[in-house]
Amino acid sequence: MRADELLQTHTLWHGDTVLLRLAGELDLATAPLAHQAVTTALSGRPRALCLDLTGLTFCDGTGLRALNRLTHRIHTTHTSLHLTGLHPNLYRTLGLLKTASSWTPTALLH
Repeated sequence: MRADELLQTHTLWHGDTVLLRLAGELDLATAPLAHQAVTTALSGRPRALCLDLTGLTFCDGTGLRALNRLTHRIHTTHTSLHLTGLHPNLYRTLGLLKTASSWTPTALLH
């Protein structure tokens, strides 16, 4: 399977806020797609980026590192980051990695 078949990204702008939805698997093969989606979204200079992970079905160690790097990338642009759809187990794991503390969880689903 191709990476774009394993992870789909959807971007929706609302004023100066961008909603970026990741759906599928976040791993070694697909992390570059997530990085590119964030880079593209940030090129529009949003005030806030809402990262929706509701559709994320799999996230391994590489996916966790990718989320950590994406978080850092977003914060270096002084863009507010809001996280939605994060499974509680993944939220706890990210908290252990000190990543979740820099995110504003707006909804924990499942």
